[in-house]
Amino acid sequence: MKHFTMVFLWIFLIIEVMTAQVNIEWEKQNRVTNAHLRGLCVVDDAVTWASGTKGTVLRTDNGGDSWQVMAIPNASDLDFRDIHAFDADNAMVISAGGKARIFRTENGGDSWELVYQNDQKGIFFDGLDFKDAQNGMAYSDPIDGKFVLIQTKDGGSSWTNVDAQLLPPSLEGEAGYAASGTGIVWQKDHIWVATGGGKSSRVLHSPDNGQSWEFHDTPMVVGEGKGIFSMAFLDAQYGVLVGGSYIDSTNVSGNCAISSDSGMSWELIDSQQPKGYRSCVAVHPAKKLWIAVGRTGSDYSTNNGKTWQAIETEGYYVCGFAKQTIWAVGKSGKMAKAVLRD
Repeated sequence: MKHFTMVFLWIFLIIEVMTAQVNIEWEKQNRVTNAHLRGLCVVDDAVTWASGTKGTVLRTDNGGDSWQVMAIPNASDLDFRDIHAFDADNAMVISAGGKARIFRTENGGDSWELVYQNDQKGIFFDGLDFKDAQNGMAYSDPIDGKFVLIQTKDGGSSWTNVDAQLLPPSLEGEAGYAASGTGIVWQKDHIWVATGGGKSSRVLHSPDNGQSWEFHDTPMVVGEGKGIFSMAFLDAQYGVLVGGSYIDSTNVSGNCAISSDSGMSWELIDSQQPKGYRSCVAVHPAKKLWIAVGRTGSDYSTNNGKTWQAIETEGYYVCGFAKQTIWAVGKSGKMAKAVLRD
């Protein structure tokens, strides 16, 4: 009986290891633009949107077999660092830099409406996210010692400032990173905003849809060009941070942390972490599969970010999941696709 039990345990362990192996192969796609792409929204296996420099927006509605390349009128000097889409027709893009703009389309990009603009000194939006089809939020680097948050309750048609009195003060040098538009997550009633660049890498958190806010410290690396560049949450409790040093992109120190208490505390991953600076992390909730990408390559995790395995060393800025598809985009219009096999 004892021998049978040991054999059973060994078989169980072997099966567990085998099922944890995932075969992810990036299939490089033909470039349709030379714009640098940092915005990505994978709606489903057919529909994906991307955005980037020179006012560029891309859209496919056939799984990447063909792409519509569009330049929003009078926006050629804007860098669209994030994009959010609801379907093949409805999407919006937000620009980073001193000219903050949000454009929205309801007809697949045939026309665009300017729904938000801000030229205030110090404004620099880093990303946006939506809880549902109506409620969304975007965040900018601090002005006068507090992050700037704007909110929509009508699907992005109009935006208003979150009352700065609700927000705790930022630290000296603290800011966000517009590396992939994934430094903000809104899931159920929780909103998280990632920071770095100063003396602390923190997460600004609201547990009640933006009615109250507090900062939580993380063990991620700190300093200029360092910190949290991206986050993803499996649910309202479990999240993963990635980042590191943009300046020293092969350094693995302090580049990944996990939380199981809605981001109130974080555990540093200091063994088998992603293989360098990572600008984006994404999760497939059903498969509990995580992907991280950055300048020096991409990695995946099948145990909720506790350990990571390298995919390849080709660099990308941002990635995203559909049910059976993963997309990654990056410098000079680089695009890749991976298909998940059951």
